Amino acid sequence: MQYFEAVGAMHRLELLRRIKGRALMADSGLHPGQPRMLDYIRSHPGCTQKEAADELDVTPASAAASLKRLEKAGLVRRRPDERDARRNCLFITDEGVSRMEENQRQFALLDERMFRGMTEAEVEAFRRACEKMFDNLADESCRHLTVWKLNRKIREQEEKDK
Repeated sequence: MQYFEAVGAMHRLELLRRIKGRALMADSGLHPGQPRMLDYIRSHPGCTQKEAADELDVTPASAAASLKRLEKAGLVRRRPDERDARRNCLFITDEGVSRMEENQRQFALLDERMFRGMTEAEVEAFRRACEKMFDNLADESCRHLTVWKLNRKIREQEEKDK
């Protein structure tokens, strides 16, 4: 069996989807990482910058830069915490919800295009195959990690290799 070609096809597909996804975000005025920040704030109204950074597994500096852009664009607002004046609570604005939902619609169309011509059974078989391959490779150090935390793990390894 020629696994090399199958892995290459999988890698090309993911890279192309990322390229197309970045173009969609640019068209909507969002930067990479911002849709998930908006989604987290929407799901956790009143959260703090630190809570968002911890959950999304980004550095505090990265979260601060992203939130500054989101606030400047009118997509997020900060309000002082009523119980602790040292903390600011984050809230998504109506425009933030609108922009996030449009971004999600665009990604749904991209995924629909990517799976065009495939039956539901083929899509489900593909998903199951991906899960099985993940399980084959995963050990206890990474089995539980989210996509974002897996991304951080690879960045940390790349930094060590420099």
